[in-house]
Amino acid sequence: MTDESTTVLLCYDGSAQSMHAVSVVGTLFPGADTHVLNVWEPIERIIARYAVLAPFMGEEVSAADVDAETAAKTLVEAAVAQATTAGLKAVGHTAELRSTVWEAVVAAADRIEADVIVTGTRSLHGLREAVSNTLSHSLIQHSARPVLAIPMHPEETTDS
Repeated sequence: MTDESTTVLLCYDGSAQSMHAVSVVGTLFPGADTHVLNVWEPIERIIARYAVLAPFMGEEVSAADVDAETAAKTLVEAAVAQATTAGLKAVGHTAELRSTVWEAVVAAADRIEADVIVTGTRSLHGLREAVSNTLSHSLIQHSARPVLAIPMHPEETTDS
């Protein structure tokens, strides 16, 4: 073991799974340099995917994107407070979604030279797991860095 602190990139979306992951990271990596990341999607991209929404948004798209980015920053601030309470040295980051969430996470991990990427899991099983493109699965498939996927306790999950 070295005296160097572990650098953790913690994926955070405000879900119960991500909140649980913060607590587990605090237990597994006490005092770790923790970078909390929320990837947010611009409203303009959502509208582009669902063209039927375009007539209803008009010029409000730019303001909606500012609101989405602000909400992401607020979410990360709350996660940083939770991580600090859990004994971690935490800083927050947001990333605008440009392609896929997993690519944004891997890019952030590379930028901060993370020792490990941590994400919660949606606790899907069977066929639902096979057909879902979950972040944890994508990170495990594509990241060159270690990925720690934190499951919820079975009694805490509502999605089975």
